[in-house]
Amino acid sequence: MARPPRPPEEGHRKRLRERLLRAGHRGLSDRDALELLLSYAIPRRDTKPMAHALIERFGSLGEVLSQPPAMLRKVEGIGESASALISLVSALPRMSGRLQPGLPVLDSLEAVKQYLGSVYGYERREKLYALLLDSRNRLLAERLVDSGTVDRSAVHPRNLVEKVIESGATAVILVHNHPGGRLEASREDLALTRRLSELGSSLGFRVLDHLIVSPDGVLSMRSEGLI
Repeated sequence: MARPPRPPEEGHRKRLRERLLRAGHRGLSDRDALELLLSYAIPRRDTKPMAHALIERFGSLGEVLSQPPAMLRKVEGIGESASALISLVSALPRMSGRLQPGLPVLDSLEAVKQYLGSVYGYERREKLYALLLDSRNRLLAERLVDSGTVDRSAVHPRNLVEKVIESGATAVILVHNHPGGRLEASREDLALTRRLSELGSSLGFRVLDHLIVSPDGVLSMRSEGLI
């Protein structure tokens, strides 16, 4: 008797596993990594829609991993097994007393560019992220600050302050993408950077740089002498 054909998602998962084993975590986008993780908790379903839904709801892979299980289960398809697995993966670095494996020391522009890779540049919506660092420039967390706004004056500084306090960071690198490919800082970008830098000075953290990312590359405001 002939075996039934394998579901198409099985071949896709195999390719994701092979990319992970060949290139490490940099071989996967955030959505790919989350999709592969979910496949171990939900082996008989296509987990791609769930991975997309989680990142769409919470903004980034880092935010997904920081959610309590009850919040994760509000996303369709995420049940007890999947929410438990995500929570365990998030908790393991803290349980071991170490920084999350693979998080680099971002002590130069080249190190930051290497960490960012190409993922940000291909985001379809404009988003502002914060890379939160300790006093030795070690990455503590990556957090979404604002999403879907072109008017940078609408960004609420409180969003950044909450994330700095939550992580215990002493320094911040701001990163936002230009979906249209324009690799230059607007007046709004410069005004936002100055506003958040002044806020950081008064609250005890430093804004080290503000990077603009597009499919064409990365612009550092500090390297360009803009801040």
